[in-house]
Amino acid sequence: MIPLGRKDVPSPKNDLAQALDTALHRFVQKSGPIVDLRSRVFPLVDELRINLDGAKLDSPSPPLAKVEGETALAFETAVVNVRGRNISVLGVPLNLRMEMRDVRFHKGADANGDAVLVIHRAREGQLVISAAQLNLEEAIGRLGGEKARLWGVDLERVRLAMRARSRHSLAAEIRIQAKKFFARANIDIYAQLDISNEFEAKVSELKCKGDGKLGSFACGALGPLFEKLKSNAFPLKSLPLGGLQIVDVHVAVADTVELTIDFGSGAE
Repeated sequence: MIPLGRKDVPSPKNDLAQALDTALHRFVQKSGPIVDLRSRVFPLVDELRINLDGAKLDSPSPPLAKVEGETALAFETAVVNVRGRNISVLGVPLNLRMEMRDVRFHKGADANGDAVLVIHRAREGQLVISAAQLNLEEAIGRLGGEKARLWGVDLERVRLAMRARSRHSLAAEIRIQAKKFFARANIDIYAQLDISNEFEAKVSELKCKGDGKLGSFACGALGPLFEKLKSNAFPLKSLPLGGLQIVDVHVAVADTVELTIDFGSGAE
């Protein structure tokens, strides 16, 4: 759902492109245009392109609007292409790409009477989110280091190794060399993430082992966080895909960790 922040959905092609561009800029930090709408006979759109390269999503986004009442057809597009290279999400660098085919956008209104665009249907679509292992390793060291310094601990070295256990499961091993005053310790963390047949992602296993008093202290401090992570599940169905249904999800790991989500509403 895309709240437009105005009372109507503009019908001229260029006005609609500008309204979409303005709306998306409220959710991400990015200079320059985001939306490119190509149409020969509007409201039939040949292609809707969304370019999020270099965008930052490091602060909480405004809540997505909820449609009140019925919706009606706004426009149709043969292809929606979304590309985002080197996106920062809460300080973690990611890449994403999404393609949808035969998409119908409906228009409605939220509780304030402002116009909202909704993906009503798409014959098929695919969302791919990926990150380089080295980038994830750097992010863990940077973000973890900020937290560790609150305890007077310096992370001297962080190494990450991830592997796919199956199409629906991946494992991560993190080795940390930490220092506090003159004490040093090696801390080994093992994590396993599984995706269920109902498309829920859940951390099924988290282990920490550290040598010496510093290692024991670190693992003890991480214990409550580990228990919280293991008790929570993230339903991938909660991703903002409109009323579309997830068809399949799988992970792949090499130098890059990649999550692929296939979705759609099928043929009418």
